[in-house]
Amino acid sequence: MIGMTVGKCRVDILPVVNGLASEAEKVKQAYGGYDAYAASMGIESLEALRKREQIGMNDIEVSELDVIYAKKMSEFGDIITPSPAFCEIVDLCARDGINVIPLDMNDYDYDTAYMDCIKVTEFTSEHRLAKKGLKKKMDASTPEELAVMWDRHVSTVKGYGRLSRRREEHMASEIYDTAKYRSSLLAVVEVERVEGLVSILRDMDGVS
Repeated sequence: MIGMTVGKCRVDILPVVNGLASEAEKVKQAYGGYDAYAASMGIESLEALRKREQIGMNDIEVSELDVIYAKKMSEFGDIITPSPAFCEIVDLCARDGINVIPLDMNDYDYDTAYMDCIKVTEFTSEHRLAKKGLKKKMDASTPEELAVMWDRHVSTVKGYGRLSRRREEHMASEIYDTAKYRSSLLAVVEVERVEGLVSILRDMDGVS
């Protein structure tokens, strides 16, 4: 957990590993005692998680990169889609009648950012990137280390790195704005985005 003060708001950022089943317990233990809760997802994705039993999510489309990530991460435990950590924060808040604040871009803004950041030639290189990632040895002693290593591998394609930075900037702005009218906030964020997010926040006025 990374704690900071944004204005007069106490903000705790909880890094989680996407897809790893055991991460749900981490969220459960952190939950409670906050004025608000947020997650590094867009509003449409959060709504889909909230209604997943109604709409069904068995046919979630995953990319080749996601498949390789899951294969590598399975060394540390069961991998489940959708991500257990984010399902847990959505379910806990729903139980208590609280809306999870979306920190990430909505679908339209994300698609726009994707097209701005990633060139056509970079998009078509995804298969090659996934194949190279499958063969690449990643000596990680924890799932958090592996998630960061995998993210760095993906970010060797500059467009993906630019998109990740755009997401971090957007999430930092959302946390900063939320802190203006909340006394405390727990933000659940995938571990590979936390370092950049925290760095951006600490450069903002009134953050300590």
